[in-house]
Amino acid sequence: MQKNELFLSFSGGGFRAALYCLGGYRRLVELGLSPYVSHISSVSGGSITAGVVMCALKEGGFKDIYDFDNRVTKPIKMLAQSNLRNIILRKSVSFHLKNLKPEFPQTRFSRLFPEALDKMIFKGILMKELPTRPEWSCNATCLNTMKRFRFKPSDMYGSSIGYCYDIDDIKVSFAVAASAAFPIMFAPLRLYTKNRIFVDSFQNNSIISKPEMIYLTDGGVYDNLGSEAFLKHNNPCIIMDASAEPSNWPDHYHAGYFNLNRRILNVSLSQIVYLRRRLIYNQSNKNIIQLLIGRSISELFEAEKKLRSWKRALPDYPRNYRELELLTANLRTDLDAFHDIEIDMLIWSGAVRMDLAAKSLLPELIPEDRWNDIPTFSSYDQHLIKQILQLGQSRKIFGKKHRSLSV
Repeated sequence: MQKNELFLSFSGGGFRAALYCLGGYRRLVELGLSPYVSHISSVSGGSITAGVVMCALKEGGFKDIYDFDNRVTKPIKMLAQSNLRNIILRKSVSFHLKNLKPEFPQTRFSRLFPEALDKMIFKGILMKELPTRPEWSCNATCLNTMKRFRFKPSDMYGSSIGYCYDIDDIKVSFAVAASAAFPIMFAPLRLYTKNRIFVDSFQNNSIISKPEMIYLTDGGVYDNLGSEAFLKHNNPCIIMDASAEPSNWPDHYHAGYFNLNRRILNVSLSQIVYLRRRLIYNQSNKNIIQLLIGRSISELFEAEKKLRSWKRALPDYPRNYRELELLTANLRTDLDAFHDIEIDMLIWSGAVRMDLAAKSLLPELIPEDRWNDIPTFSSYDQHLIKQILQLGQSRKIFGKKHRSLSV
């Protein structure tokens, strides 16, 4: 590994995670640190952002923050305001009425999901067309093996299945859709392997017997932090963790069949996240920083202060937005339309936390004139921000959550 290589991990969490991770990476571009990012490991919503970043890098590095915003921030914002979930639902109904094909809705959603992503942001780009730096691992969960299955621009790999270098037809949209196929809405995506060769690189590339069909679901089912790829390395690693924080049911909550089953799934996924966090924390690796969206910037600052000593004092991070930060952290993990204020708050949350992480891990790389500069908080009226964020705590399957997506 080269000196000052930086590993990034983008967690799952729908558009909440996608926008939070966008804010984090955008801050690295502002600080001039994006060229030091050597690896990105992503899951679910984080894979949407990672995919857009990698497709943009296919055309060359970012000249400045305006170039980044034009090629990355703008398309992700447009996607986050498109109500992708309802687009898929409408296309599903239209397809069913035209074809009258007997099929479970989730199966149809899974077929339409990569098609929608391809049309809206990935434009047919193949995994093999992406740059090899940073090295991107787009992680899904393999139901055949109950382990991680990941896509890279060079190959795809699954534990007990091996490596496959025949990826000429694998689109970015398929890899991202497999990574983000949340079980309640999407059936597992199918990867046909009949004519593909998988080999074991540890056994002289011997051919491995593999299933003719691999079933892939959301990467967060196995590891919602995308941390698996980094646990064996000692390089500086920043984990953008937008995982959902559990909350107690209110007394008046209707625990119907659907809500009970969704709660059971959420309990399982939450425990996976907690175990991963403890595993990383117990490594006592000062090169790893976990940027939990559910912890305020002041709390993260105090935690870092106890862990390490700095040669120069870090900037003063805001302490008076804790309520708004908590509301932002509890925005829904969904693929519906997000309001401008929700988007701006998520991007700011990711940016200010990344600022802290970058200045803690790589202080020698921060330009002197940027040291005391921190991401600016939203210019919207705080009362309005609170109203919008409170409205954004719950899901609304049909209709519009917000009367307008902008103010």
